[in-house]
Amino acid sequence: MIKSSNHVIVLNNIPFTIEEKKVLRELRFPPGVKTLGELREGHIASSIKNTIDTAYSLIRGRACYRTFEIKGISGDIVTISDSNSVFRGVNMVRLLKNCDYATLLVCTIGKDIVEKIEEAGKSSLADAYYLDRVSAWMADYMAEQVGNIIETEIRKNGYEPTFRYAAGYGDWGLEAQSEIMRLTEAEKIGVTITESFIMVPRFSVSAVIGWERKI
Repeated sequence: MIKSSNHVIVLNNIPFTIEEKKVLRELRFPPGVKTLGELREGHIASSIKNTIDTAYSLIRGRACYRTFEIKGISGDIVTISDSNSVFRGVNMVRLLKNCDYATLLVCTIGKDIVEKIEEAGKSSLADAYYLDRVSAWMADYMAEQVGNIIETEIRKNGYEPTFRYAAGYGDWGLEAQSEIMRLTEAEKIGVTITESFIMVPRFSVSAVIGWERKI
């Protein structure tokens, strides 16, 4: 039974861990540096530690997703049960051509950390930069966690998941965001889009995962 095909699934307070190694990699420190304790510059290590602590207090991981039956492919359009316009482009056809279903997801780390970055930028550009980079990585981290949940459902139903494909990449244009927001009811987790299809809050991710038939 495909639980996520009947209604939108909403996830609140998604658990997360901020790994020092991943943060240092995101901040472009040498690959050999894996912990803050290995940094020679104590003041930088202290600033990054404060950034991580701040992120823990402000990040609110939320997500919503729903699965749709694929009805057919015509040209560069993949039609699903509730829309004939959300999946357009050669890349979408390649991704979903062997799939019976597709799951749309939207996730966010919330608006509080965006406001904190703006506030920090008024007094310390370095602190704002550290927090911005951590937030960018954590947005993708949340998408990965939600993707894992979806992939578990896919496999339980006898399919294999495609890779997660985000809106705005390749030829899947950002104009698809309007339909993605509608189909996932993203307002339930506080995510909207601007007139130029940019998601608000800023550190949010939208994507699709296909349900590929086993060969």
